[in-house]
Amino acid sequence: MIVIVAALKGGVGKTTTTVYLSAVSGARRATTLVDADPQASAADWLEHAADEQLERVTVVEAPTERLLVKALAKIAPDDIAIIDTPPGQERVLSTAFRHADVVVVPTRVGGVETPRVEAVLDLVPAKVPVGLVFSSARTFTNDYQDARAVWAEAGVPVWGAVPERVTIAAGPGGWLSADGLDSYRSVWRRILRAGRG
Repeated sequence: MIVIVAALKGGVGKTTTTVYLSAVSGARRATTLVDADPQASAADWLEHAADEQLERVTVVEAPTERLLVKALAKIAPDDIAIIDTPPGQERVLSTAFRHADVVVVPTRVGGVETPRVEAVLDLVPAKVPVGLVFSSARTFTNDYQDARAVWAEAGVPVWGAVPERVTIAAGPGGWLSADGLDSYRSVWRRILRAGRG
């Protein structure tokens, strides 16, 4: 199964989402994290992490369309690949989406985010399941509830919300947060259901 984590805007939790989903998946199955972002933040995170949750995740850097296609072609049918895509590169996103079984769109709550999420959704092929993950969410606010309602009305599922906690995005210098792993396990279950459906 090929899971694409996509956003046209940086700073929405895309790399954090990719790393945490890879850790959750890697606990049960062979998982490859494909870092298609030229900044290679996800690859850097895994290379420097001392966290045992990430030991079973293989990392492949694929910062061009050609390398991305080659990397995805090597994923065995029973394995899982989670792709960290570069922000702001529609061509690379379109290429990734052609190989996708599932697309995850991390976002934050707020008016500026909605048009960027809609632009990503417009690129996803019609038959590919897609869901949103709210990053750094203040889940007890009216803004959060309103955002969920807007996406529900638009027919776009919200697969999870990761509460606002600094430890979730600790990066390579720290261990993955237990709360973060719990939040992303819930997202992962929805991804698996969507991928099977």
